Amino acid sequence: MKPRKKLMSAALGVSMLLVATGCSPNQSQIFQASMNLGNANSLQEHTTMTFQADGSGFSSSDQPQVDKVLAVLNNAKLDLDVKSNSNEQKTASTAEMEMKLALQGMNIDVPVWVNSDMKGKTPEITEIVKVPSLAAASLPSQFASKEYMIFKPFDKGAKNIDATALMNLNKNLQAATMQFLTAYAQQFNPDIDVIDQGVKDIQTSKGTVPARIYEIKLNDAQFKKLIRYAVNNFVQNADAMNYVKELMDSSLQFSQAPDKNEIISQFDQAFAQFKANRSAFLSQFNTVMDKLQNVTILGDKGIDIQYDISGGYVVKENGTVDLKLDLAQLSQLMNTLTPTQNAQGQQTNGQKDVVKSSNATGTLDLAINFTTDVSNINSLPMIEMPQVDSSNSFDYQDLVNSLHGNAKAESAKQVGVRTR
Repeated sequence: MKPRKKLMSAALGVSMLLVATGCSPNQSQIFQASMNLGNANSLQEHTTMTFQADGSGFSSSDQPQVDKVLAVLNNAKLDLDVKSNSNEQKTASTAEMEMKLALQGMNIDVPVWVNSDMKGKTPEITEIVKVPSLAAASLPSQFASKEYMIFKPFDKGAKNIDATALMNLNKNLQAATMQFLTAYAQQFNPDIDVIDQGVKDIQTSKGTVPARIYEIKLNDAQFKKLIRYAVNNFVQNADAMNYVKELMDSSLQFSQAPDKNEIISQFDQAFAQFKANRSAFLSQFNTVMDKLQNVTILGDKGIDIQYDISGGYVVKENGTVDLKLDLAQLSQLMNTLTPTQNAQGQQTNGQKDVVKSSNATGTLDLAINFTTDVSNINSLPMIEMPQVDSSNSFDYQDLVNSLHGNAKAESAKQVGVRTR
């Protein structure tokens, strides 16, 4: 799957959690616009995230250490630029992603290019990473001077992989996902207000365009209510369970593992056991959620997300997530999650050690602000892959083999020292 598709899948999942429902027209508008974006053949996304961190109320011995850690995160900035281009059949694609992370006294820039072609007999996927100078300094000498690292996941053992089957699997799973989300959205009805802010002019790569603005706000209590509703609704929904089963079965069937049949059998047994014990699972989950009511998760600003929709697509998304964690409250919650025991006195929930730390103090605050701009939808120019050869690049597998060889040599050296 292309990097942009992975990001879109994650974003689509968040959108589903927040807005998927068949009852509210406003929620349906965001849902459909997100689906349209996921189906685009090409686009460019630029996301900027900034972080504001603070910590107070810790012990006199812990506070200086907390201040040092938070100073690195405070005012940090992450820029992520993703471009993706594919053909109509989704059998070939090129993607470019650049991540820029600015921390206190440190800047990290990681560009990545991916080229995939699934039209032939075997899959052809090439990933090229421009090695950050910080990482290059720690590489073995034969790699340290090279600008790029090349990774070809199907280069070794590709003879055993049918590209057509892999492509069909990907297409079938995407179709099943879209079909499930569309149907599931009709009954998913969380108590969330989506505010229609009306039509406003916004700046895009194509100039000023009109967009309808929608906003979602959640405070701490509303967020916890949403989590409770989403988990209970999903676990009790027969279509949702069938979708998870189909997703896992299809992926496991395509596995090249020698013990594939045993893995599939174990999964089927575990899944059947989970379905048979859903009531017990939900009872435990809801008990935890009841206790979580006394634990603050979101600060005063809560979650505030704005969607700008133009031409049937989400072209801009921005918002704030205000996290607030009170360690004393968390400690009290953990102390109440004691292991349950069966008739023989055996622990049944896997918790062998429960941390009891009633003296924990301190509050952590983290505000995450983000903005995503989407442009060049279905009109992105071709992406140029960098020119690489033996003089400016190295193979990832060669690096792994070198590090493995060095580790074995060092181990043998240590054994020799001990035996003398």
